[in-house]
Amino acid sequence: MTNTAPSVLVTGATGGIGRETVRRFVREGHRVALADIRQSAVDAFAEELRAEFPEADLLPLELDQSSVESVQAAVAAVTAWSGQLTTLAIVAGVLQAEGVPVTRLSVEEFERVHAVNLKGPFILAKFFLPIIPTDGTGSIVMVASYWGREAHGLYAAYCTSKAGVISLIQVLANELAEDHIRVNGVAPGNTNTEMHQKHLRDEAEERGISFEEMRDSHWSTIPMKYAGEPHVISDAIYFLASDQASYITGATLDVNGGVVMT
Repeated sequence: MTNTAPSVLVTGATGGIGRETVRRFVREGHRVALADIRQSAVDAFAEELRAEFPEADLLPLELDQSSVESVQAAVAAVTAWSGQLTTLAIVAGVLQAEGVPVTRLSVEEFERVHAVNLKGPFILAKFFLPIIPTDGTGSIVMVASYWGREAHGLYAAYCTSKAGVISLIQVLANELAEDHIRVNGVAPGNTNTEMHQKHLRDEAEERGISFEEMRDSHWSTIPMKYAGEPHVISDAIYFLASDQASYITGATLDVNGGVVMT
């Protein structure tokens, strides 16, 4: 018997936000293709999920979203697995290696960040769109950043890449509205992932203070005074992909504890 449950692809599936996003869709009964840069990592996560959700229909994929060839291979794998893709959730992204002025930012670093954060969403959308249904059930959700809402000195590569994602969301939403495919985004603020904690540890070491002092100082700048847990981002991604957001397209939802209010 053919499984008619909605199918979802989540990139960056083994990261903090990606794992919660995959779990949310699985919990809601979706078939999920979980994709990330290393096959061993997605295979291990898939086994973990099968132990937790024995009925889960999962497709672990090695995917480099900055590579056209890798994305095309993923399209072929997803097509063979489900025939179509109801939701494309683009979660994967990279940080800029260090905060430096434009005069010291290498062209190679600028291109590396843009290749994953902006080129990646573009080629994912381009090559997956032919298998996204046009009956009103299809959607794309991209993860941007509150640093795409406002510019921060020393982070030209990251800020511009995420601002580009917000613009790409609007372009695609405009192009695809008549095809009944919705395109939206989530702009997270500080999220309490391993990546965020590593950043706090590294900066604490650089300043010669404790992790707790660094955390409290950093989080004190957030109006709600804490960094959101990864599930608050996955909740927003799931909402935007769901029927509850059926009249929302071209929007980027701010989930940042009040750091940026637009």
